[in-house]
Amino acid sequence: MLNKLILRAFFSISLALSFTGAANATLISQDILDAGDVIGNITINIDNATEWDIGDSYVENFVSFNIAGLNLLDLANYNLDNPLFEAHFNQDDLTAGLSTLYFDLIDVQGAFAWAGNIWAGTDANDLNVFDDGTGIVAYSDNISFGKATVVPTPVTLVLFLTAVAGLAARRKNS
Repeated sequence: MLNKLILRAFFSISLALSFTGAANATLISQDILDAGDVIGNITINIDNATEWDIGDSYVENFVSFNIAGLNLLDLANYNLDNPLFEAHFNQDDLTAGLSTLYFDLIDVQGAFAWAGNIWAGTDANDLNVFDDGTGIVAYSDNISFGKATVVPTPVTLVLFLTAVAGLAARRKNS
């Protein structure tokens, strides 16, 4: 039984390594910095991106987004009268991460509002987080992008399948 588990593990690892050179990535995850300190993180899925210009694409949704200890939910949980979320990236160089990020979101209950814009390579960036639309929870005009991480689609699938195989093997052993 242990031999089968080891063989499955080697098979999964070999599949993962064979796909690591894939040029098509699905997730870009990037830190958000305030004066060099990490204050948040954003992850976008680029599978359904819209081409804006040559080499520039954007998405209007996010997989995860947190700022100043607050997790922003998917866009279905925001006031849809005027939600604004747009994350641009260079489709020819995904490892560069996001080039611009605009957002202006108010949650459905009106408890929090988030607004900001970040341009890579400039210092004209700002971030505002309001509580009940009146109190400032977080504000900064020294916002920038941190390190970006790109997760290729095939690797994500192989990692998921490896985890499922491991759980199945563990269940059989118990």
